[in-house]
Amino acid sequence: MESKNLFSQGIISSETTNETQKQTYDQSSTKSESQEEENANLLPAICFLEQNYQFRHNVLSGMIEYKKNGEDDIPFHPLTNAGLNTLIIKAKVDMPEEANLKSDIKTYLESDMIPLHNPVKEYLANLPKWDGVDRIADFWKRIPNLSDEKIEFLHIWHLSTVVHWMGKDEEHGNETVPLFIGNQGCGKSTFCLHILPPQLRCYYLDHFNLGNKFDKEMALSNSLIICLDEIDQYKKGQIAELKQALSKVSVNSRKIYGRTIDHRQRYASFIATTNNRHPLMDKTGNRRYLTISIPDGEIVDYKSAIDYEQLFAQLKYEIEVKQMRYWFTNEEIARIQKLNTPFEASLDLEHMINSFFHKPENGEVCEGLTSMDIRKSLCKEYPEVPASNFSSIKIGLALKELKVKKMRSKRGITYSLIKTAA
Repeated sequence: MESKNLFSQGIISSETTNETQKQTYDQSSTKSESQEEENANLLPAICFLEQNYQFRHNVLSGMIEYKKNGEDDIPFHPLTNAGLNTLIIKAKVDMPEEANLKSDIKTYLESDMIPLHNPVKEYLANLPKWDGVDRIADFWKRIPNLSDEKIEFLHIWHLSTVVHWMGKDEEHGNETVPLFIGNQGCGKSTFCLHILPPQLRCYYLDHFNLGNKFDKEMALSNSLIICLDEIDQYKKGQIAELKQALSKVSVNSRKIYGRTIDHRQRYASFIATTNNRHPLMDKTGNRRYLTISIPDGEIVDYKSAIDYEQLFAQLKYEIEVKQMRYWFTNEEIARIQKLNTPFEASLDLEHMINSFFHKPENGEVCEGLTSMDIRKSLCKEYPEVPASNFSSIKIGLALKELKVKKMRSKRGITYSLIKTAA
């Protein structure tokens, strides 16, 4: 409106307007020519790279991977600093007259022209059709003495793990952690590694740095399985950090020397191991752990062959076709907490006795246990607790508080208690 008034008043002439338009066109033309010149300068570097190599951006590792053209049988491998420098040298040898090759090659490799590669989604996409045979139960039955109930819970965890690899749940993280409890050498750590097929084991992490925010968040987006080895060694502050990490849905952070905040998917699910028979320290957080106890003297079977393609084809079918539930109900969470009770760390003698003994019920025959019987059982279950905590006097006072019936027998004074089956 203002321009129209100025035209009518003769303040701006049509010649002035035409000249302004010409200047604008010339500036735009200059910018366009400059952009074309810049692209032309980049072209020799791009042509050299694309004629000789294939590149892809691995979204899990965050690295550029490459291989030579024509090497179809050779896998991609990460482009290290040494590899990048080798490419630059070869380009300079091939095109000695070109300037800024180093800068141009780096610009190309850091651009959106490099195709994205998601190894776990590619693996799942190329699976065969599921043959209908249940492989999940057989996989978890490799752990000796595992109940059907816990196998079902582990099935749910397995489903949730794959759901989050697929990126199908953007509102929740996989907060449940299978916790393998067993003596050193029983095969629990090796079995954890075998949850992943060989092609994806490079995304298995067995050292989770809770003390470094950057390392912690990178692990959540760069790993598929994180193993919390010897979790009972974690300090109270680390357990609080772990609870926060378990609840994360995605990762928002800035790369080192980066200027922008990156939003990345969390792929990682967690597992844990320990030799301690009573590792659970935080009663409020114990619902997150699914305790898997390996009996003394038993070995987890990690050597038998595993049909990973059919195993994951089953999980994929159950997620996409059957749409099976991959989260725990409130009733299941309550049940998991109850099953975890014997594995809680506690110096409360009454709590310990209740965890492993019960009063006769429903007509059970009770021969009675002496305080020494009870003491031996508690010392075995809680080897980390000083034996002085289980003196006959302390046990007697705890049993009195629990209102356990005292009896006289040929063995002396016994208590009306029965050892609870594991």
